[in-house]
Amino acid sequence: MTATSFVSRVTVLSFAAIVAVSAVAAWLGGRGAAVGIAAGGAIALLNFRSLARSAAAAVGAGRGLRALALFGLRYLASFAALAVVLGARWADPLAVIVGLSVLPPVL
Repeated sequence: MTATSFVSRVTVLSFAAIVAVSAVAAWLGGRGAAVGIAAGGAIALLNFRSLARSAAAAVGAGRGLRALALFGLRYLASFAALAVVLGARWADPLAVIVGLSVLPPVL
């Protein structure tokens, strides 16, 4: 399995799991729970894809320092997205944690 196919497979399976868990959360906990799981899952999935892209760029020739800088900026972007979601009170914080936790079992 190549790295590209691995990233694609994880993306598809994670997206399906996030949609399923978010649908169940909407039924059990309402809109705030569904939005929290969807937002947390999206942040985790985008963070994973950015990590994969940065790792592939770091391995490439002549792009080590730039790729390393982008690798670090990934954390800032993830924390900023979490701050917006939680600070605006769009979602239940526990649901965001559940959404962030969907990706690791897929990996």
